[in-house]
Amino acid sequence: MAPPRTALELRPARKLAAQEQARNARKSAYQSLVIEAAGSAFSRQGIPQTKMEDLAHEAGISLGTLYSVYKGKAEIVDALHESRLKEIHSASVDAEIAQAGPFDALLAGSRAYLTYFMKRPDYLRMYLDDGANWGVRNSMDRESRRAAVWADGVAQLASIFERGIADGVFEPGSPNRLARVMLAMQQVVLADWFEDGMSDSAEELLNEVEVLLRRTFCTLDHRQA
Repeated sequence: MAPPRTALELRPARKLAAQEQARNARKSAYQSLVIEAAGSAFSRQGIPQTKMEDLAHEAGISLGTLYSVYKGKAEIVDALHESRLKEIHSASVDAEIAQAGPFDALLAGSRAYLTYFMKRPDYLRMYLDDGANWGVRNSMDRESRRAAVWADGVAQLASIFERGIADGVFEPGSPNRLARVMLAMQQVVLADWFEDGMSDSAEELLNEVEVLLRRTFCTLDHRQA
């Protein structure tokens, strides 16, 4: 059996661990700076027109530092979507779990989802310009970082549909497919709202979506408010 290591022998290992922790903290801080800078730059200039030099300047870091935390613009775009989608998913889940019934949970999550985008039209435009179909797996699985968050969102919605089908609130069907239909439907509504100049109020849009949800997914007995 090997003798226990002395404090002097353990010191280099502890120093290396502390250095690694400091490097990771710096990298995380730089990544946060870049993500926020990217959100501003992309919404102002558009993704194709924004260069890595622009992002470094916006974030207040050197170009070398930028490349030390992200390999290129595509990775930054993906990381930005991942960050925003996590916020959307968290807001939707918080709203859903506060409701007891499946339709109330579905409606609350939808309202949180739509409200997030309506409060951030610059990000909505960027997300729509990305060209992905929010309800199609092959379209949303193009980048691994955001794909995992999207899959979590689909799974959360599918669990609500599964419960609602069992309770007779929703028409029978594949819960996963119904979840993706809902996401695609919300994309169409938000895209029309944005392209029409965002003239409808938030309440008008949310009420319109509630009607669509009832007509599309609910059984006859649950289509009325």
